[in-house]
Amino acid sequence: MWVRAGSAYENDNEAGIAHVFEHMLFKGTKKRGVGGIAKEVDEAGGYINAYTSIDMTVYHLAIASRYFDTGLDIISDAIQNSSFDPEELKKEESVILEELKMGKDEPSSRAYEELFATAYEKHSYRRPIIGYEETVKSLTREHILNFYKQWYVPNNMVFVVVGDFKAEEALKKIKNSFADFKSSPLPEINIPVEPVQMHIRSKISYDEIKEANLNFAFHIPALNHEDIPVLDIISVILGQGESSRLYKKIKSDLNLVNSISSYSMTPKYPGLFLAGAALEKEKIKEAILPILEEVYLLKTKEVTSEELEKAKLILESDFVYDRETVQGEAKKLGYFETIAGGLDFEEKYIAAIKNVTTADIKKVAEKYFNNSNLTATVLAPQAGGKDIFPQEIIALALNAEKKVQEIPLEQTASTKPDDITKRILPNGITLLIKEDHEMPIVAINAVFLAGTRFEPENKDGISSFTSEMLTKGTVIRNADDIAKEVESIAGSLQSFSGKDSFGIKAKLLSRFLDNGFNLISDIILNPSFDESEFEKKKKEILLAIKNQDDDLTHLVSNLFNQLLYQKHPYSRDVLGTKESISSIKKEDLLEFYKKFAVPENLVFTVVGDVKTENVSGKIENAFRNLKKETFSMPEISDPSPLETNKSSIIYRDKKQAHILLGFLGVDNHDPDRYALEVLSNILSGQGGRLFIELRDKQSLAYSVTSINQIRMDKGVFAAYIGTSPEKIDKAIEGIKNELIKLTQEKVGDEELERTKKSMIGNFEIGLQKRAALASEIAFSERYGLGFDSYKKYAERISAVTSEDILNVAKKYIDFNHYALAIIRPEKGSSND
Repeated sequence: MWVRAGSAYENDNEAGIAHVFEHMLFKGTKKRGVGGIAKEVDEAGGYINAYTSIDMTVYHLAIASRYFDTGLDIISDAIQNSSFDPEELKKEESVILEELKMGKDEPSSRAYEELFATAYEKHSYRRPIIGYEETVKSLTREHILNFYKQWYVPNNMVFVVVGDFKAEEALKKIKNSFADFKSSPLPEINIPVEPVQMHIRSKISYDEIKEANLNFAFHIPALNHEDIPVLDIISVILGQGESSRLYKKIKSDLNLVNSISSYSMTPKYPGLFLAGAALEKEKIKEAILPILEEVYLLKTKEVTSEELEKAKLILESDFVYDRETVQGEAKKLGYFETIAGGLDFEEKYIAAIKNVTTADIKKVAEKYFNNSNLTATVLAPQAGGKDIFPQEIIALALNAEKKVQEIPLEQTASTKPDDITKRILPNGITLLIKEDHEMPIVAINAVFLAGTRFEPENKDGISSFTSEMLTKGTVIRNADDIAKEVESIAGSLQSFSGKDSFGIKAKLLSRFLDNGFNLISDIILNPSFDESEFEKKKKEILLAIKNQDDDLTHLVSNLFNQLLYQKHPYSRDVLGTKESISSIKKEDLLEFYKKFAVPENLVFTVVGDVKTENVSGKIENAFRNLKKETFSMPEISDPSPLETNKSSIIYRDKKQAHILLGFLGVDNHDPDRYALEVLSNILSGQGGRLFIELRDKQSLAYSVTSINQIRMDKGVFAAYIGTSPEKIDKAIEGIKNELIKLTQEKVGDEELERTKKSMIGNFEIGLQKRAALASEIAFSERYGLGFDSYKKYAERISAVTSEDILNVAKKYIDFNHYALAIIRPEKGSSND
């Protein structure tokens, strides 16, 4: 259900009410009490959630088609009959205040909040969607009801249903469900018009962070303006992907930033063209000039035809990928009808994209990319490097525009088989192929056993380092070549490395399959580990290690793993440490790669719009020169159980505390894995015990969940909560109480069945995308579970009994052998 009421429709005194309302809509009706909606969705194996944006609020439900009536009744009941209980409102406001604190602690969120507050002086887009602490606290049930009566009326809502059903029957049911829901006049919309910006705006802020955020914004028109397709193409050319201008010049060539991108934000009302970078504080001044030069060069130098065609293909392919899932299709249709002006938006937009010329790009760039329309903001670390001042940004921006103006202007002139084919190639590679011709999409995975588990002593992070280097050049392609080739076929290609494996994953349109195979086989067979790319990547990893200190959830996870796993490799960070990465040489990467990238250790999966025999021959031919070689898997001892409880606290000058409490869990082959997975799901999710007890009832947190990580060796079973520092003791006590309950009494039949249905439904929904299925079968095969183990998931989860839950709870929840990690503000600080 899409509602044309986002944060832009609020007044200053009620900032955040649309978001508060979104939280409250699922908090009970006359028919369904608090938690009842989430419970019923879980019972049907579905998924329900909502989000608020600047222009709209969206409530979305994914459920098996056989439960269509249930899903429709839940949505119609919530929309028409929500209780908006004042006590629940107080609790939910506490939850939202925790969410607000979390955003303040997240540097990129805060950076964007300050950018919008600076770029917009009058328009409602200047306010954060979540609102402010004082406005959220001030909202009453009366405010909520008034907001509901004003905006939640049929003539301001769009109901989208996509899936396996008969349209005529569904329409009748929908009409009946909303028969008593009457239209009414909408209030006058008084969103302030943003005055034309006349000069550069800049703002500098500082905080206790490691990495700086540099952001630029230019005012642009609203979504339906004729210039928007051109600006979208510019955003791709300028800052999307590794072959984009900003990435290549500012990151790859000049090494001034850790990451950089651009984006054309085109809401219902006039939006912003954004360019942003994460970088070190000492590089801010040096980066401003070349970034703005790249933007302003679009006014004087035409883009190449290759750049233009690649951008068009990427934008067009986005619509194809959206159609892969019912959620993607529903989201697209809802957006078209609610914001874009009608269901024919896609057809019109693609036609406009195809007609864009290089001359159009210059013309549009000249219109919007100038200093009088520029806003620049910086969020920088307090420590280290020289501070920067607003007047310095202004001077650098003026210099950039002047330099570009001095450049002479250029003259413009199916069916869906269920079977997976498995073949062992002569050299030992395991090949898995699944045909699916419903969409012209192909997903490819190449998985090797490796990862943190297999890293040599004192070489922490070498697996991740090695995988990062795979896309940075081969014998015949450099890093730029690879990036350009991927983007020229509107695809995606990434290397990955985790605790137990590393490899390559890719997604592309099926008409570019040969290009994809050629590129992937070259990357696997002929990585160059180029010396200059090696040194560049080493610096990037060292910066990432330093800057991940800003990510408090990552920090608490690392601390927890160190406590729980002690000397086992799982105790290490996937990225490694400053000391280990600094010591690694290029030769170490080559040795590691040669040891693990052997045919017997490779599972290669292809899922999508392919012909099995054709693909099998292509892959065998591509890897024919990879000689058969025996893979000897190093023996690693299981993690040792803790002899006693282990706890540790790290202090940070932040608003929130982050807590992780847990135990050793199960490995991939442990028969307890399914029962423990069900137990974890009983605790997690919106209908889970932790959420209901600690968030809904006690308002201790915005974010609380259980964690069940299953690995080659014993994994993790834990509970996480983010809370205010003054609530730490209550939060830990609350988690322990919920865990203890599971060891003392059996789970009720209703709760157990609901949880199992939810798990099975979510698992099936998650496998809609070809990329998800390609990953699932690749990892299952490589970890020795069998490529078809996903087909047995529903059966194995369904077989779990309440007795099984009680047994695994007693076995794994052991309060004499747990790890407790806490990240919190200093006691007595202003945040305590």
